[in-house]
Amino acid sequence: MVLDDSVLRRADSLRELMHFSRAIVEDGEVSETEANGLRAWIQANPEVASLPQVHRIVEILWNYFADGTLTPSERDHLKEILEDFGG
Repeated sequence: MVLDDSVLRRADSLRELMHFSRAIVEDGEVSETEANGLRAWIQANPEVASLPQVHRIVEILWNYFADGTLTPSERDHLKEILEDFGG
């Protein structure tokens, strides 16, 4: 079986997002700046946003930023999700 470039790009992007997620939660919290960076990364890498394991993160990020800011409880919830996702 030959994998096409789109499958390989999604796999690479997924790995990169996992590393990014680990880096974000490394200090035990998620800042608004980090969450904005994550949102920008996802927007720049749309091929990964539709993957089931990422779609949940996308929905939560967009929902949390709907009012323009993250509350402390939203940052805590996002940290938990990113810890689960990034391993």
